[in-house]
Amino acid sequence: MSLIFIRRKKSQEDLAMQNFIRRGRLLIILIGAGLIFSLGTDSCKKTSDTNSQEQGMLFYHPAGIRIVSLKGSYLEMGMQYGYHMKTELHQWANYYNSVWSSANPLIYNFITIRALEAGNKLFLSQKIKDFIDGEALTSGLSITNAYLLDQCLAFDYMFSGHIGEITGAACTFIGAYGSATVGHTIVARNLDLQKPLAVRDYNSVITIMNPSNGDHKIATFGFVGFPQGYALMNLDNVVFTEYNTGNSADHGTDILPGSKDMMDVAFDAITEKSNTDAQTTAEYLKAARLLSPAFFGVADKGNVFVVQRPMKAVGIITRNSLGQGINGVTNVFLDSAINGVKLSIYNASTAVDAPEKDLDTPARGMVRWTNLVSYFSAHSSGLDINSLKTIISTDIAENGVFIGGYESTGTNAYCKQDATFGSVVIDLNDLTNIWWLRYDYSTMNKTWDNVDLTPYIH
Repeated sequence: MSLIFIRRKKSQEDLAMQNFIRRGRLLIILIGAGLIFSLGTDSCKKTSDTNSQEQGMLFYHPAGIRIVSLKGSYLEMGMQYGYHMKTELHQWANYYNSVWSSANPLIYNFITIRALEAGNKLFLSQKIKDFIDGEALTSGLSITNAYLLDQCLAFDYMFSGHIGEITGAACTFIGAYGSATVGHTIVARNLDLQKPLAVRDYNSVITIMNPSNGDHKIATFGFVGFPQGYALMNLDNVVFTEYNTGNSADHGTDILPGSKDMMDVAFDAITEKSNTDAQTTAEYLKAARLLSPAFFGVADKGNVFVVQRPMKAVGIITRNSLGQGINGVTNVFLDSAINGVKLSIYNASTAVDAPEKDLDTPARGMVRWTNLVSYFSAHSSGLDINSLKTIISTDIAENGVFIGGYESTGTNAYCKQDATFGSVVIDLNDLTNIWWLRYDYSTMNKTWDNVDLTPYIH
């Protein structure tokens, strides 16, 4: 059995007392630090408090994206986040509770039962635990709902195997650099998730953190209540990272002590002060202890790496998997030297019908990989931001990697439940050139929104 399952089940009285003590401790910190908030607005559509440098600020992008800038300890930044995002946190907690409980009751029940008992103690980054504590205090959100928002993706991909359900989480990462580009490093990332959770409009948040403990200043691209984000960037050195599930490889219950989920490993990697470029960040991810197999895309202004990670072994760092200066991954292991993998480009007979298709990612990892190979065979040089925007947003039925949520199941029964939840493309040499894709699931309309990050990071 996993360590996650052997903790004593706490009574309601235990949990109530634990929550009372936690909130009392945090309230003392809040009062002692003089964190008294007020709300203001100006023509830039921002909200702030009486001391914006210390308390954080919230900006509204015209496309509906929220950009929240935070400063202090992770606890203090969480309090600022909870204060500014209070309405949205309650809105989306209500959404997940109402929609997810019926759409996927097994995983929903697992989260709500285990969130405090297991997740808070075992596999989250301590920085994120502190952040969530602060967020819950100032937003009035229950700790369980705070973990529900933060861990909806983690529990979905990690524990589906434990409860007899195939996960709906998958991803695509692409990076182009050097001779393949027009001189800039460009990265693109799709997050695919179960359709009931794939609500994209008005849920997008860029979180900028300025830690007071010496960690890197970072920006994360995600959604309400998920400060880790699905794409992360070290702003001090302009290093990008993201993560893809590899849970069809060697997933098991024999978890190594100190393991964390892939989201929190990526968060710790990007904030760690000693990780100053793509190489050092990739080396960190190559050896970090993980709860399940994963892939990480890592890039800076000069390099793009893919880190292929089995669950219980040091990984392999790959370059140029799609051509000279082009790298990528689609939940499929790329290297035959990695032991224990069950889904890779070496053991799938065709793109659509892998021999172990019940272990394939629901979003057709082999199909997406084949489509990337084909696209970059025809586009191997002179790549710019539009080149990656094109392939990342082209539907899988049209030889792209975007999952619209309406694809036929074909020969793989696990394709039916997915949709692309979020897409971002970034020019690492020009942070005015960040593009976020807005997908309306009901109409299938796609809209690219440009975000200039530079005004918010100085």
